[in-house]
Amino acid sequence: MKKQAVLTHSKLGLAIALALSSTVAQAQQQDASAADAAIEEVVTTGTRLQGSAAAVVEERKAQAFVADILGAEQISRTGDSDAASALRRVTGLTLVDGKFIYVRGLGERYSSTQLNGASVPSPDPTRNVIPLDMFPASIIESMSVQKSYSPDMPANFGGGNVDIRTVSIPTDEIFDISIGTGWNSNFSDDGLSYSGGGDDWMGKDDGTRALSPEMLSALARYQESINSASIASFEGISIAEANEINRQLAASMNTENEVYTESMKPDLKGSLTYGNNYDLGSDFTFGFLAGVDYDTGWSNSETTEKVLGIANSETVINQASESRVTTQDVEVSGLLNFGLQWGDYHRVETSTIFLRNSSDRVERGGIETPNSIDEANLSYYDTDIRYEQRELLTNQIRGSHYFPELWGFALDWQYADSRATRDAPGEVFYRQINDRDLGDGVGNLAFQQTRTATTLQYQILEDDAQDWRVDGELPLYFGGMEVLVKGGGQVSKKARSSFSRRFAISAEGVANEALQNVGYNDLFSDANILDGDFGLSLFGAPTATDPNYLAAQQVEAGYGLADIQLNSDWRVSGGLRWEQYTQVAAQLDIRDMTMIGDIENAGRIEDDIYGSLALTYQLNDEMQLRFGYGSTVVRPDLRELTEVIFVDPITNFKVRGNSELLTTDIDNFDVRWEWYLPSGENYSVAMFYKDLANPIEAVEAKGTDSDRVITFLNGQSGEVYGLEFEFLKDLTSIADGLFLSGNFTLSDSEISIANTGNVELTNNTRRMTGHSKYVTNLQLGYDSLNGEHSASLIYNVAGERIAFAGVKQGEMGIDDAFEQPFHSLDFVYTYYPDFNSKLKFKVQNMLGEDVEIEQNDRLIQTRTVGTGISLEYSYSF
Repeated sequence: MKKQAVLTHSKLGLAIALALSSTVAQAQQQDASAADAAIEEVVTTGTRLQGSAAAVVEERKAQAFVADILGAEQISRTGDSDAASALRRVTGLTLVDGKFIYVRGLGERYSSTQLNGASVPSPDPTRNVIPLDMFPASIIESMSVQKSYSPDMPANFGGGNVDIRTVSIPTDEIFDISIGTGWNSNFSDDGLSYSGGGDDWMGKDDGTRALSPEMLSALARYQESINSASIASFEGISIAEANEINRQLAASMNTENEVYTESMKPDLKGSLTYGNNYDLGSDFTFGFLAGVDYDTGWSNSETTEKVLGIANSETVINQASESRVTTQDVEVSGLLNFGLQWGDYHRVETSTIFLRNSSDRVERGGIETPNSIDEANLSYYDTDIRYEQRELLTNQIRGSHYFPELWGFALDWQYADSRATRDAPGEVFYRQINDRDLGDGVGNLAFQQTRTATTLQYQILEDDAQDWRVDGELPLYFGGMEVLVKGGGQVSKKARSSFSRRFAISAEGVANEALQNVGYNDLFSDANILDGDFGLSLFGAPTATDPNYLAAQQVEAGYGLADIQLNSDWRVSGGLRWEQYTQVAAQLDIRDMTMIGDIENAGRIEDDIYGSLALTYQLNDEMQLRFGYGSTVVRPDLRELTEVIFVDPITNFKVRGNSELLTTDIDNFDVRWEWYLPSGENYSVAMFYKDLANPIEAVEAKGTDSDRVITFLNGQSGEVYGLEFEFLKDLTSIADGLFLSGNFTLSDSEISIANTGNVELTNNTRRMTGHSKYVTNLQLGYDSLNGEHSASLIYNVAGERIAFAGVKQGEMGIDDAFEQPFHSLDFVYTYYPDFNSKLKFKVQNMLGEDVEIEQNDRLIQTRTVGTGISLEYSYSF
């Protein structure tokens, strides 16, 4: 039986092993060329996927802890455009809201994300984890999903840890360029746009939506309020004079938000990458890699939603809506890497990564509220415009050093500085009265004589992170036993600031006839706003519930572990990690920039020791059996400990924090059997169990009949358990180049949550929110033996999951709401006309599935997705 050196288990050892294997392969190729110069083509019997997956399979096989690796070629093969879409192909992972990954049925809060091994901040106002749709596939070299805990990772580990590894310095000159386009079946309907959108082709607002300089100056002067009464009091002037100032401020705002329809534009995407490597002499090598990626696409969908209630001991519909949503997404990314290597053992590399993801969303449609649902020929017509710009800029520098003269000691170090921002420079909402019932179309529309005839909201969020870490490892040998001793430390800091201002233009003083059948731009024109007799006025006093807060978090950690090869059969890995966690979250009243609440309750400090143990038994050269245990923790995020209220930009629900949340402690158990065949085929079966104390769950709080408010509670206990199966099977016995790969997960969970004065759940013991009892991925692939064609038919489905828990109204309860299985069937075909170019054709959602949520046997939410078709050409040398 061949013995595996411990050195290859380390990051540096793997890099050296790969470099040596590359050198040997080149030498073998040169020898073969010398022996037979007439050879122009090499034909292999393995498929393209099997060949490209060999490296990631070897990495997974060599890991001491249970992990799944997804390589760039596998991502390209399935046609996924970003990290989130690609990760749903991994065993036991589900994609929620197109942005967040649930590992083994646990919500996104239970999964941590790293970028090249460093923590990253989040631009999401309601979640502490970064939305994974921000990472385009073009910058990803591989992704590792570690499912069992190891002490060299942050202890904030629930379902697993996702490490996104970006493309690195090339060994030779490379040049890649691609361009593509796409179309969706929903494009047959016109999309929605609006007059005040500006020119946003680069995904950055050109200033048309943002607050004007006049308004910014006024907010600095009148911090308490820009209402007329406040201005008059502050300036010591008459109400009439204050009204004039108020109207001038209103006129300075962008009030050109007329919505209209237009034909949809096809998607457009392109990327450019160039890199090279230079020998500087004296054993020094310098390399760089630069890349840019641009992607703009439109989506059009029809949505319906119902809010259920209880009346006369029966479930009734309190609110219903039907709307059309048009979204333009613009993604711009850039990557710049520099690397310097001297000798065979020392390397320093820097990475600068910039990601911008902008979404311009217009929703318009009818709605029946409790005020109109029982009235004939009466409904409302809502218009909701949301523009958000998310950015991530991270700078990383890292080094790897190997010292053979110091008994093979290896040192890795890294520093990362990152900033994530979310800018929502002008969200617009207005509601009009419609003299027809819901579903009967649009009749005569009229604005309302209310203080909130239209509302405009401006939000900015900044999340900064710094991460230092150092890792050292030393191989030791005791007779026939090999021991790799590893230790290190890490300091991670995060600081977040969030500010929001909401304004409303009142039509309380406007004549009723002036509100009938009038367009937005006409009603809120500068002429009408400045006309003191017309009756419009601006309101904008901050409140204690506005989402304004400051928060900071620091984690200091040190760890030690040992990886022991006892003999040719047994490998033992384990260790301990100490972490001290400090967090402060302070809600602000921006009227006087003071803290809301008791400062003594704003912070918390915790420290603990977390351990892990992993056993690997080598059954033979092809099979191994793994056992793993880890004690970990999941902490409340920066925002959840403040009582501020946010509107979740994804679900549209109001979300409120809970300052009394406790940390969740988790015991993790894993068993996995793996079989790796020389042909490239592989099979694995895994069992897992997680025991959670004080699990954090999102639940619905008491609200109005038509207003859903989500908050967070600790349950008393929770558990998750399941089975995972994975395989890659060569089908050349049926047809040359054919293979089948896939994975299945069967699992269950249970959480117990007690009712509180603000939360009355229908089911106090139930499955965890977001957990699917089954997840299936299948891929039927084909690679032609001449290397010119490849094709994949890819299927993905996750079982129904709780979208949000049902609540009681009086003595009766409404059941939990379940998102229904979405059967995704995609087809990807790639043609390689020559060695340097390829043409990729992709069809997504071939079954035309829609997103559906059911509650009490009623369909309460639907969203059409459509079938997408795309074509992309790329050239490289």
